[in-house]
Amino acid sequence: MLTLGIHYLTGYATATDASRREQAEWPPHPGRVFMALAAALYETKPDFADTSALTQWQDEYSFLEWFEALDPPALKVSDHDKREIVTSYVPVNDKPSFPTNRQPRTFPKVRPHDPNVFLIWPTAVANDVQQQAIARLCAKVTRIGHSSSLVQMWLIPTGAEPEPDLFPVSEPAPHMELTHLRITTAGCLRELQQQFNNDAIEQFFDFSIRIDSVKGNARKAIEADFEREFGKKWSRSLTPPARLRPRLTITRTYVRTTPAPEKAVRGYFDANLLILTKQEGASLGLEATATLTDALRGALLKTCGETAEWLTGHRVEGSPSNRPHVALIPLGFVGGDYADGHLLGLAFAFPRDVSARERGRAMRSLLYGAENQPTEIKLTLGRLGIWTLRQEDRSSPPLALRSETWCRSARIWASVTPVVLNRHPKIDPDKDKAAWFAEIAETIAASCEHSGLPRPVEIDLDKTSWHQGAPRARPGAGGFPLLPGKPSAPARQQVHVWLRFADLVEGPVILGAGRYRGYGLCKPWKNPTS
Repeated sequence: MLTLGIHYLTGYATATDASRREQAEWPPHPGRVFMALAAALYETKPDFADTSALTQWQDEYSFLEWFEALDPPALKVSDHDKREIVTSYVPVNDKPSFPTNRQPRTFPKVRPHDPNVFLIWPTAVANDVQQQAIARLCAKVTRIGHSSSLVQMWLIPTGAEPEPDLFPVSEPAPHMELTHLRITTAGCLRELQQQFNNDAIEQFFDFSIRIDSVKGNARKAIEADFEREFGKKWSRSLTPPARLRPRLTITRTYVRTTPAPEKAVRGYFDANLLILTKQEGASLGLEATATLTDALRGALLKTCGETAEWLTGHRVEGSPSNRPHVALIPLGFVGGDYADGHLLGLAFAFPRDVSARERGRAMRSLLYGAENQPTEIKLTLGRLGIWTLRQEDRSSPPLALRSETWCRSARIWASVTPVVLNRHPKIDPDKDKAAWFAEIAETIAASCEHSGLPRPVEIDLDKTSWHQGAPRARPGAGGFPLLPGKPSAPARQQVHVWLRFADLVEGPVILGAGRYRGYGLCKPWKNPTS
């Protein structure tokens, strides 16, 4: 077995997909990895006088000739997050760098969840000389793809190979999720040499130097040799032979074979959020959740004119509904190293039993204008000014504006906005904190059941969120205001929670008495597989 490991040193992979210039290539195609090895080979070609180094180089060349004819490898590769593509304007080579001379360039990149990738040839058997050659070549590779896509590459010892999860197939079965990766075949190294055209270019400049260094008949003889070699007469105005961009075009179909995913438990809300991104307005933190969600609900009811129970939360006669209805949730920057809790937008979470057609019909007048063009939603927030929102439609929005950030399946969840307790605690924490904790935990467990979720197997409580950037659950400086209620009713207590479920739970997880107004929103905690 032959196995190569690749570690992306920056945590990002930058390489352009060969079929779509605006898209990043992931996983790295076996053909691209081969081209990186070939580039490392030629970049380190020694001088002919160094016979020892030249012998090793020739071993490496011979290895690549053997290596290119192997059957396509299996891969061990993680999923990834796409990064928004930014257009840069760069000067054209060999021309003055005036502003008018800059050309648009894009550098698509992805962030793999695991920066390590493995290519595995299960039936390949390399001898000692070949193993030494590939180990040296791997050590010479510094990048795969763009020059910013820095890597470390190495030969995996026999017995330490990981289990692959992406396999080449000749005849994929119906309904398989297919990926097409470029591969190598016998003769690829020679083809790359021809495309690179290095020998002809070096020969052209060698003739140029020799012609300029002599005169008379000697010069005429060299010019005649030049004409026989290149098929044209020598002239100082001649340009050297073209160097073509190397490319491999043969592909193989790959399929991912992983264990059947564990089925996640789903609550009453659908994981497909309708996300609105902020266009203009003051920079607000999560503390403004109630103000924003109340304003958005008012705009929704005013614009849509709907009386559907799933939308208004009330029956036709006006009494409160006891069935799930639309919840509004804040989308803040939390959980990262530099997270500060500022809001990037808001989202609608719909009851799962409401069809997509019914949702679209009810929301159309809020999201689209008279000519079915996307329109902005204007929220008047009193002393906080005015916010404008628009439905998110970018191909790669910030993480906080993606449904999967809030709705993927996980066992461990922690609150971003505090959970408002459905009932007032009867036990005084100053007299019996353990009993108070147990009472609150039971209330939280009941809230989970009330949202269609299982009871957690472990609950922790605190006034501080487990997610960096989320405000504290208590009102005051840097804290969360109490959820506004009826003027005559006492304010309900609110806490941050950490929950662990026995089974995977699919989001959104929204708990407590304020779940329809943005309070009690949870986010998966830590590891994507937790």
